[in-house]
Amino acid sequence: MNTNVCTKVSALTWIVSGVLLFSALPSPVAGAVGPAEPGRTEVAALDSRPAVREANLLGYVRALDNQRAIQGATVLLESTNTVAITNELGFFTFTNVPVGVHFLRIEAPGFEERRMQVRLTEDQSYETFIEMGPEPLELQGLRVEVMPRRTFNQLRDLDIRMERGFGDFILREEMEERGGNLMTLIQGRPGVRIQGGGGQMSDRTVVLRRAQHITSSTPGSVELSACYPAVFVDGRRFSRRSSLGDQPTDLTEFLAADMDAVEVYAGSSVPAIIGGGDAACGAILIWSRRGPARAGSNR
Repeated sequence: MNTNVCTKVSALTWIVSGVLLFSALPSPVAGAVGPAEPGRTEVAALDSRPAVREANLLGYVRALDNQRAIQGATVLLESTNTVAITNELGFFTFTNVPVGVHFLRIEAPGFEERRMQVRLTEDQSYETFIEMGPEPLELQGLRVEVMPRRTFNQLRDLDIRMERGFGDFILREEMEERGGNLMTLIQGRPGVRIQGGGGQMSDRTVVLRRAQHITSSTPGSVELSACYPAVFVDGRRFSRRSSLGDQPTDLTEFLAADMDAVEVYAGSSVPAIIGGGDAACGAILIWSRRGPARAGSNR
């Protein structure tokens, strides 16, 4: 065989063997994961998802009426269930919030809850101002009554006298517990004396401590005798003014169920506003439930 021919055949055999050997090696492509299976080359897939755009959201919470900063308000970012609490300036902030539409729910003690929408469209910070109105109060069974100024002043004076403690007071709570009438209610009270021993309460009379006035049974003679207190109902005189304490008033006519408050004054403690010719005989003031209620009492 020709020497040249042999040499060419050997060279060709070497090239073919090298090609086969090279093709069996793993592919050097970047991103190949793990050893390649025989006859197969694996290439990692590139992440084609777009990057998430984010923004910052900050704001202030203020009172609607006076623009006062509301500290301690709770601001909920509903989409991420993230909560922020406002500081002393009413300021709050959320960072790295995905752009898009979001809802905020704001709560603060004494203020009506608010829910608002915000839209974030760019990779930047957004500022918002939130105003909150006062929480509405639900009033159950509210009743408004018009009271004459004179009556209002009288009831106000009653509360003042109770605070000063000049007289003896019987209030509705005690009347509802004891029942009866005015005669039985004041029986046994300090400075009260019941006269008469008849079987009927209407036959008895009431005389208050130090209740005396000057009388004259014969010309040229004077004497001190017991007298009966003046009686007022809802600020108006009930007993006869002309009697000057000589004629008693039937106190059994006034039932506990009809009265809101009772004031009892001995002669020296009768308020000047109700004093008169029979002031030395004392006075009993009755406030009825049919009239205006005493301040602080339940109708």
